[in-house]
Amino acid sequence: MNVLITGIDGFVGSHLADALAGRPELRLFGTTRHSGSPKASHPPAIPLHQIEITDKEQVKKVIFDLAPQKLFHIAGQAFVPAALSDPYGTFRTNIDGLINILEAVRLLRLEKQVSCSVLVVSSSEIYAPVPLDKLPIDENTPLIPSNPYAASKACADLIAQQYRAAFGVDVVIARPFNHLGPRQSELFVGSALARQIAEIILKKREPKLLVGNTETVRDFTDVRDVVQAYIRLLERPQSKPVFNVCSGRGIAVREILETLCSLSGIAIDVVQDPARMRHNEISTVIGDAGRLRASTGWSPQIPLRQTLQDLLHYWEGRIRNSE
Repeated sequence: MNVLITGIDGFVGSHLADALAGRPELRLFGTTRHSGSPKASHPPAIPLHQIEITDKEQVKKVIFDLAPQKLFHIAGQAFVPAALSDPYGTFRTNIDGLINILEAVRLLRLEKQVSCSVLVVSSSEIYAPVPLDKLPIDENTPLIPSNPYAASKACADLIAQQYRAAFGVDVVIARPFNHLGPRQSELFVGSALARQIAEIILKKREPKLLVGNTETVRDFTDVRDVVQAYIRLLERPQSKPVFNVCSGRGIAVREILETLCSLSGIAIDVVQDPARMRHNEISTVIGDAGRLRASTGWSPQIPLRQTLQDLLHYWEGRIRNSE
């Protein structure tokens, strides 16, 4: 069976490739925007196809050439501040890119009689802010995106549902909440903290840690558990179109900070940095993964402390290798 992962060299795509690479019945392929060395990593035996997902002809060619039976659409622009500075680029990547994927899959069935199941990655950012007494957030929560990134994902989410309803494309949408793990960009809070602490451990900076608002509460899941949810969602057809992917547990950023400091074994001075604060940030976000659990039996397996230990080791190794 041919399996295609878009964005295979990114944070989530590379972990998905790792999780699938040991299955002898699968022939894995990946897409990347980058020539030369991949920006993250992936198992070296997987062939890469360099494409721009906003180019519909490039997308159609690679999908027609490979004729995948399963496609994980992971590629996209996922950073809120980048969407605020370039909303047009974010809309093009996340909306046009998805339409190109789904249209190519639709035509693949019509013109080559190859059916392809597609997993589309949406985001918990699409949901409306929910009061504490109404948490956790389930899939019936209204979609009221609060920034351009969230708006792009809400549009993509609805477009994917429409391709399923109108054209019969076998597409399922995952709505992941926050995730953590090795290879994550320092643009995201857990990885930003881990990098600073790794630099302190390696004596690359003084033992002072710059932080934003550490009282926000989010639903964090290890990326390696997240990709297992994605795999299970494509193992068989799903009766529902959308599924939250989350732990169901709220974790304050302060807990992540305290755990990383504890793992370092070093006394660290924590200093709040106004530049790292987000305006109008929602204080608490917790999801409900009951639908996913009931349909697939999935549940998170990796404890937070292990996730943070692995993330810290990743940054220590990366910093050492850059010397």
